[in-house]
Amino acid sequence: MTQSARSQQATHPPLHGAGWHGKAVVVSGGAQGQGASLALQLLQVGATVHVIDVLPPEHVAWQPLRDAAHGNLFEWPHDVAMPGTWSRVADALREMGHALQGLVNNAGITGPRNTATQTQLPDWERVMATNLTGAMLGIRAMAPLMGRGASIVNISSTVGMTGYYSCAYTTSKWALRGLTRSAALELAPRGIRVNCVCPGVVDTDMIQTNPALVAALQDTIPMQHMAHPSQIADVVMFLLGPQASYITGADLAVDGGVTGGGIYWSVGRRVGALGQPETASSSKA
Repeated sequence: MTQSARSQQATHPPLHGAGWHGKAVVVSGGAQGQGASLALQLLQVGATVHVIDVLPPEHVAWQPLRDAAHGNLFEWPHDVAMPGTWSRVADALREMGHALQGLVNNAGITGPRNTATQTQLPDWERVMATNLTGAMLGIRAMAPLMGRGASIVNISSTVGMTGYYSCAYTTSKWALRGLTRSAALELAPRGIRVNCVCPGVVDTDMIQTNPALVAALQDTIPMQHMAHPSQIADVVMFLLGPQASYITGADLAVDGGVTGGGIYWSVGRRVGALGQPETASSSKA
């Protein structure tokens, strides 16, 4: 070891409040939904946030970020699957002199949710390009701009930890976990951490477009409700900061208990072993 744990810790002041001022974070897929919730949290603590999203500048989704920006928001309405997108962002960061503290590869699409035998090659390639290739391009372009203490967070999914019928989406999310581990090994000697967050069912427009799926998923969640986007953002904020300074190459499920035994949640309820949560009155009885 070249440095003691104490000296390592001393180089990383807490990144909350004033600690984020002068620090930049790149968030892909950050104009709406889960990504926007994270971008808002970062703006609120004073970080400079570069948001990459395919939504055009005139889309109303950008407005809440603009309202919270105070000059700290940089919008990049481009496709993460294109290498030129990342080159432009990297060049801008260098020119602006922003200290790059974090990269969050959040951009993702579900595609048609077809099974393996029904998946069409163009659909497969489109999902992989956004969900996986985009993340790799981001790491390749942003890591050279990062210093010791910086953090990369890839957003996978609980479907990347279990089995799910949607072939392309599932495969891309499993692969993100592999990309996380590979990059973590490479960047650890530089003090750059790479981790993976695996959200469960998150209450965003993307999931709400399929009401039947939302209803079917309810029986798999032991905590019995979907996550709010801010609950995912809270975990990403932790991984971006120094409180997670000794965590790298890890997967963190944020799913209300789904991967911890959700497949048996409905079984337990059907056989009467698991019931409804206690009410305040019954707990006092």
